[in-house]
Amino acid sequence: MQRRHFISGTAALGVASAALPARAQQKIFLDYTQEQLDQAYDQSFWTPQLNELQADDGRFSAEIRKATPPRTVPYGKADIEQLDIFVPPNARKAPVFVYFHGGAWLFNSRLDGSFPAPAVLPRGGIMVVPDFSNVKQARLPDIIEQCRAATEWVARNAESFGGDPGRIFIGGHSSGAHLTSCVLITDWLQRGLPADTVKGALLMSGMYELHPAMLSSRGKYVQITKEEQAEASAMRHLDRIACPVAVAWAVSDSIEFRRQSMVFASALRGMGRLASRTEVFAANHFTEPRQLGDPDSQLSGILRSLMNI
Repeated sequence: MQRRHFISGTAALGVASAALPARAQQKIFLDYTQEQLDQAYDQSFWTPQLNELQADDGRFSAEIRKATPPRTVPYGKADIEQLDIFVPPNARKAPVFVYFHGGAWLFNSRLDGSFPAPAVLPRGGIMVVPDFSNVKQARLPDIIEQCRAATEWVARNAESFGGDPGRIFIGGHSSGAHLTSCVLITDWLQRGLPADTVKGALLMSGMYELHPAMLSSRGKYVQITKEEQAEASAMRHLDRIACPVAVAWAVSDSIEFRRQSMVFASALRGMGRLASRTEVFAANHFTEPRQLGDPDSQLSGILRSLMNI
C-alpha cells in the first residue's frame, strides 16, 4: 500500500474498502482498520530511510560531544541511569534544558541525543541528556520513573554545574516527547520539590494518549495494563500540567502523530497552558528534531523563547 493511498479515500484515511475482507474492514479506532492503525504508528511506513536518519543523529551527536565534551554523572543506581551535562563557559544560574531522546521506547541512548545543544548553549543555557532503559530492559512505568528521577536529580543538583534550579525546562521527540509529557504530569510536591519544578516544555511529535498506540502493533512490545496506560497518558491529566507547553509536529509526520499533536495542543490551549503550536515544514518525523542542531532554526527559536534566553 502506498502512502498516498493510505491518506486518501474514506475519511481521508482509507484504502479501497470494497477490496478488503470484512474482518480487515473492521474499525479498530476512529476510522482505522487494524492495518491502517498499525501503519499510522509505524514510522518506517512514512519514512523508509529512517535507519539512515537515525544514524545521522548519532553522528551529529558525536560531533557535538567532541566539540563540547559533557560531564557524565549518575542520577540513579542502575548502570544506565546516567546523564550528560553540556555547560557553556562561565555558566552561573543558567537555565537548564533536559532533553529525552526518542526511539519508539526501543532504541537509542543519550549518545544519540546530544545534537540539540546548539539551540541553547550559545545563549548561555545548559543542556542535560539522561539515559534510561528501553522496553526490552524494563517496563514502561519504570522508564517513566527513570525520567522523573533524572529531572529530580537536575532540580536538586543544578547549582553544582552552574544551573538555576528555578529555571528547569524539559523536551523530547517521539517516544521521548511521550516521556516528557509524563514528566510534566509529575506530582513534584510528593517528591519534596516545588509544584512548579518544571517551568516549560517542548514536545515534538509525541503520543499523549496511549490508547490508540496500544491498539496498534506497538502494543505487542509495550505491554502495560489499562490502569498504567491511563496513568501514562497526559491527555487524561491536563490538570496536573503547571507550565507553558510548546507543541510541534512535522508536516510529513504520520497521520496519527499529527493528530495526537494537534488534539493535545488544542486541549492545552483550552487549559491556558499552550505556549505555541507549530507545524514544522520541509521536515519528516526524523528530520524535525534535527532543527535543534541549528541555532537559527524555527524550533530553536521556539525553545529559546520558552526558556527566555
